[in-house]
Amino acid sequence: MLRLMQNLRKNKLIIYSIFFIKINFLQAQDELLSILNEGNDKVYTIATFKATKVINGQSTEITGKKNLNFIIEHRFGTINSGAYELWGLDQAQMRMSLDYGLTNFSSIGLARNTHQKTYEFFSKNKIFRQSNFFPFNICMYNSLFINTIRYPLINNYPFKSRISYLYQILISRKINKLFSFQISPTFIHSNLVSNNLIPNDQFSVGFGQRIKLSKRVTLNSEYFYRFKNFIDNYKNSLSIGFDIETGGHVFQLHLTNSQGMYEKSFINETTGRWLDGDIYFGFNISRIFSL
Repeated sequence: MLRLMQNLRKNKLIIYSIFFIKINFLQAQDELLSILNEGNDKVYTIATFKATKVINGQSTEITGKKNLNFIIEHRFGTINSGAYELWGLDQAQMRMSLDYGLTNFSSIGLARNTHQKTYEFFSKNKIFRQSNFFPFNICMYNSLFINTIRYPLINNYPFKSRISYLYQILISRKINKLFSFQISPTFIHSNLVSNNLIPNDQFSVGFGQRIKLSKRVTLNSEYFYRFKNFIDNYKNSLSIGFDIETGGHVFQLHLTNSQGMYEKSFINETTGRWLDGDIYFGFNISRIFSL
């Protein structure tokens, strides 16, 4: 019965996703036909999101050519930790990343996380841009994670056990000036997992959206659903927050049940439950330098 309920939930999610894409694709076809009747000039959509990250996950925005994007991310402790921990503010984890635009369609970067002292090496490539001739933005995002935390001496694991890989497709559409959405099919391979019951290869899909509240403020939300046929104690990642643009900076303030800030952590290793108050306050600060 449990397996049947899990399969039904998965099938419903897939059906809803396909239906959502189909509705927007039909809308895009109608818009395209009306534009073709007026002229043949290609017009690209801009600013689907304000930053290169929706909240925890990547957006289809990409760092421009010869620009350096420096991002500082903080996640404090859980709000339910109480007054002694100042409701989580006494506890914090951090991620710093540098993202350089090789072209207007390709960027590379590196990052360092305090969580498990993990280093990242990543690239993002824009395959298609939304325009009056094509309804979506499509990007490829790939990342390599290296865990450098000290293992117990009794566990003499080889270096390759510290490595994990991410392959992700980012598909977004700006419906109008007020609303954008994104779907992110994701594959993560971990060379080492916590026990033999958990597979090394795991699939998930992310859903993100942006609602424009004013010229400089948007409301964002993000959810990652894990497809699994095994039992573990990890939860799906759910986040909500605000993007605030202030000239050269973008501040992202949010609440999430994930303390980790890289994909292997917040997609596959989230332990927090919103209903139990396991909510982390956090922020991202993005600053772009033109080189």
